[in-house]
Amino acid sequence: MSPPAPSTGIGLLYVFVAVLVLVLLRAVRRTIANYKGTRFSLAKTVAFACTYVGLGVFLSGLSYLEGVPILLAVPEVLIAIGAALWSFKYTSARISFWKTPDGSLNFRGGILIYLIYMIGIVARVTIDIIIIGPGMLSSTVGAPLSGMALYGSMITDLVLILGVGLLIGRSIQVERRYRGIKLGRDTVPILPGKSPGVQR
Repeated sequence: MSPPAPSTGIGLLYVFVAVLVLVLLRAVRRTIANYKGTRFSLAKTVAFACTYVGLGVFLSGLSYLEGVPILLAVPEVLIAIGAALWSFKYTSARISFWKTPDGSLNFRGGILIYLIYMIGIVARVTIDIIIIGPGMLSSTVGAPLSGMALYGSMITDLVLILGVGLLIGRSIQVERRYRGIKLGRDTVPILPGKSPGVQR
Protein backbone atom coordinates (compact mmCIF):
# COMPACT_ATOMS: atom_id res chain seq x y z
CA MET A 1 0.00 0.00 0.00
CA SER A 2 1.37 3.40 -0.94
CA PRO A 3 2.02 5.94 1.83
CA PRO A 4 -0.53 8.70 2.50
CA ALA A 5 -0.35 11.60 0.10
CA PRO A 6 1.22 14.79 1.49
CA SER A 7 -2.11 16.60 1.16
CA THR A 8 -3.72 13.98 3.38
CA GLY A 9 -1.06 14.49 6.05
CA ILE A 10 -1.52 18.26 5.88
CA GLY A 11 -5.30 17.86 6.16
CA LEU A 12 -4.95 15.62 9.21
CA LEU A 13 -2.54 18.10 10.74
CA TYR A 14 -5.00 20.97 10.27
CA VAL A 15 -7.78 18.95 11.87
CA PHE A 16 -5.56 17.93 14.77
CA VAL A 17 -4.34 21.48 15.38
CA ALA A 18 -7.93 22.78 15.23
CA VAL A 19 -9.07 20.22 17.82
CA LEU A 20 -6.03 20.99 19.97
CA VAL A 21 -6.74 24.72 19.86
CA LEU A 22 -10.32 24.08 20.96
CA VAL A 23 -9.11 21.92 23.84
CA LEU A 24 -6.56 24.54 24.89
CA LEU A 25 -9.12 27.34 24.69
CA ARG A 26 -11.39 25.28 26.89
CA ALA A 27 -8.50 24.69 29.28
CA VAL A 28 -7.80 28.44 29.39
CA ARG A 29 -11.47 29.16 30.10
CA ARG A 30 -11.50 26.54 32.82
CA THR A 31 -8.31 27.99 34.34
CA ILE A 32 -9.88 31.45 34.45
CA ALA A 33 -13.08 30.02 35.92
CA ASN A 34 -11.10 28.18 38.57
CA TYR A 35 -9.22 31.37 39.38
CA LYS A 36 -12.44 33.28 39.90
CA GLY A 37 -14.38 30.38 41.39
CA THR A 38 -16.91 28.22 39.59
CA ARG A 39 -19.81 25.89 40.35
CA PHE A 40 -18.61 22.35 40.98
CA SER A 41 -19.73 19.46 38.79
CA LEU A 42 -18.22 16.03 39.40
CA ALA A 43 -19.12 14.84 35.88
CA LYS A 44 -17.43 17.84 34.22
CA THR A 45 -14.41 17.59 36.48
CA VAL A 46 -13.89 13.92 35.59
CA ALA A 47 -14.56 14.51 31.88
CA PHE A 48 -12.08 17.38 31.62
CA ALA A 49 -9.42 15.50 33.59
CA CYS A 50 -9.77 12.42 31.35
CA THR A 51 -9.60 14.57 28.20
CA TYR A 52 -6.49 16.48 29.28
CA VAL A 53 -4.69 13.40 30.60
CA GLY A 54 -5.60 11.36 27.50
CA LEU A 55 -4.32 14.10 25.18
CA GLY A 56 -1.08 14.36 27.10
CA VAL A 57 -0.48 10.60 27.05
CA PHE A 58 -1.31 10.46 23.32
CA LEU A 59 1.16 13.21 22.42
CA SER A 60 3.83 11.67 24.59
CA GLY A 61 3.21 8.28 22.98
CA LEU A 62 3.84 9.71 19.52
CA SER A 63 7.44 10.29 20.54
CA TYR A 64 8.23 6.60 20.44
CA LEU A 65 7.35 6.60 16.73
CA GLU A 66 9.78 9.47 16.24
CA GLY A 67 12.86 7.72 17.61
CA VAL A 68 12.62 8.51 21.32
CA PRO A 69 14.06 5.51 23.23
CA ILE A 70 11.41 3.31 24.84
CA LEU A 71 13.49 3.44 28.04
CA LEU A 72 12.28 7.02 28.47
CA ALA A 73 8.99 5.50 29.59
CA VAL A 74 10.61 4.57 32.91
CA PRO A 75 11.45 8.14 34.04
CA GLU A 76 8.16 9.35 32.55
CA VAL A 77 6.18 6.95 34.74
CA LEU A 78 8.25 7.91 37.79
CA ILE A 79 7.79 11.61 37.06
CA ALA A 80 4.03 11.16 36.60
CA ILE A 81 3.70 9.28 39.90
CA GLY A 82 5.90 11.75 41.79
CA ALA A 83 4.06 14.74 40.29
CA ALA A 84 0.66 13.23 41.16
CA LEU A 85 1.71 12.63 44.78
CA TRP A 86 3.17 16.13 45.10
CA SER A 87 0.14 17.73 43.45
CA PHE A 88 -2.25 15.83 45.73
CA LYS A 89 -0.46 17.27 48.77
CA TYR A 90 0.11 20.72 47.25
CA THR A 91 -3.53 21.29 46.30
CA SER A 92 -4.86 20.06 49.65
CA ALA A 93 -4.43 23.54 51.13
CA ARG A 94 -5.01 25.46 47.90
CA ILE A 95 -8.38 24.18 46.72
CA SER A 96 -11.29 25.92 48.41
CA PHE A 97 -14.91 24.80 48.45
CA TRP A 98 -17.85 26.89 49.54
CA LYS A 99 -21.60 27.05 49.15
CA THR A 100 -23.76 29.92 48.03
CA PRO A 101 -27.05 30.72 49.77
CA ASP A 102 -28.95 28.75 47.09
CA GLY A 103 -27.07 25.59 48.13
CA SER A 104 -24.82 25.20 45.08
CA LEU A 105 -21.27 24.01 45.68
CA ASN A 106 -18.41 26.08 44.28
CA PHE A 107 -14.65 25.67 44.23
CA ARG A 108 -11.40 27.24 43.09
CA GLY A 109 -7.63 26.77 43.29
CA GLY A 110 -4.75 24.79 41.84
CA ILE A 111 -4.28 27.16 38.91
CA LEU A 112 -0.54 26.54 38.68
CA ILE A 113 -1.26 22.92 37.70
CA TYR A 114 -3.22 23.95 34.60
CA LEU A 115 -0.54 26.44 33.56
CA ILE A 116 2.25 23.82 33.69
CA TYR A 117 0.10 21.39 31.72
CA MET A 118 -0.68 23.92 28.98
CA ILE A 119 2.99 24.89 28.68
CA GLY A 120 3.85 21.21 28.20
CA ILE A 121 1.15 20.71 25.54
CA VAL A 122 2.12 23.80 23.54
CA ALA A 123 5.84 23.00 23.70
CA ARG A 124 5.29 19.37 22.67
CA VAL A 125 3.09 20.18 19.67
CA THR A 126 5.35 23.04 18.58
CA ILE A 127 8.33 20.68 18.47
CA ASP A 128 6.37 18.19 16.35
CA ILE A 129 5.03 20.77 13.90
CA ILE A 130 8.38 22.49 13.39
CA ILE A 131 10.53 19.36 13.11
CA ILE A 132 8.19 16.71 11.68
CA GLY A 133 5.42 18.69 10.01
CA PRO A 134 2.37 16.98 8.47
CA GLY A 135 3.86 13.53 9.01
CA MET A 136 3.49 13.79 12.80
CA LEU A 137 0.13 11.99 12.63
CA SER A 138 1.18 9.32 10.18
CA SER A 139 1.03 5.72 11.35
CA THR A 140 4.23 4.97 9.46
CA VAL A 141 7.56 5.60 11.09
CA GLY A 142 9.73 8.05 9.23
CA ALA A 143 13.37 8.90 9.77
CA PRO A 144 14.02 8.89 13.52
CA LEU A 145 14.84 12.15 15.23
CA SER A 146 18.43 12.83 16.17
CA GLY A 147 20.58 15.48 17.76
CA MET A 148 18.86 18.57 19.16
CA ALA A 149 15.51 17.52 17.68
CA LEU A 150 15.58 14.29 19.68
CA TYR A 151 16.65 16.02 22.88
CA GLY A 152 14.02 18.71 22.41
CA SER A 153 11.32 16.08 21.98
CA MET A 154 12.48 14.20 25.08
CA ILE A 155 12.56 17.33 27.25
CA THR A 156 9.12 18.51 26.18
CA ASP A 157 7.79 15.00 26.78
CA LEU A 158 9.05 15.10 30.34
CA VAL A 159 7.46 18.53 30.90
CA LEU A 160 4.19 17.28 29.42
CA ILE A 161 4.18 14.14 31.57
CA LEU A 162 4.93 16.34 34.58
CA GLY A 163 1.80 18.34 33.78
CA VAL A 164 -0.22 15.15 33.31
CA GLY A 165 0.88 13.84 36.70
CA LEU A 166 0.06 17.16 38.35
CA LEU A 167 -3.40 17.12 36.83
CA ILE A 168 -4.01 13.57 38.06
CA GLY A 169 -3.03 14.51 41.60
CA ARG A 170 -5.19 17.64 41.55
CA SER A 171 -8.18 15.73 40.21
CA ILE A 172 -7.88 13.06 42.90
CA GLN A 173 -7.67 15.74 45.58
CA VAL A 174 -10.74 17.54 44.22
CA GLU A 175 -12.71 14.30 44.12
CA ARG A 176 -11.59 13.41 47.67
CA ARG A 177 -12.65 16.80 49.00
CA TYR A 178 -15.99 16.55 47.22
CA ARG A 179 -16.66 13.09 48.66
CA GLY A 180 -15.82 14.39 52.14
CA ILE A 181 -18.32 17.21 51.76
CA LYS A 182 -20.95 14.91 50.28
CA LEU A 183 -20.61 12.43 53.15
CA GLY A 184 -20.63 15.16 55.80
CA ARG A 185 -17.03 14.63 56.92
CA ASP A 186 -16.01 18.13 55.80
CA THR A 187 -17.90 21.37 56.28
CA VAL A 188 -17.77 24.36 53.94
CA PRO A 189 -18.65 28.01 54.53
CA ILE A 190 -21.70 29.65 52.98
CA LEU A 191 -20.68 32.76 51.06
CA PRO A 192 -22.70 35.17 48.89
CA GLY A 193 -21.10 34.14 45.61
CA LYS A 194 -17.62 35.30 46.60
CA SER A 195 -14.87 32.81 47.28
CA PRO A 196 -12.03 32.81 49.82
CA GLY A 197 -8.76 34.50 48.96
CA VAL A 198 -6.91 33.64 45.77
CA GLN A 199 -5.41 30.14 45.85
CA ARG A 200 -2.80 29.27 43.25
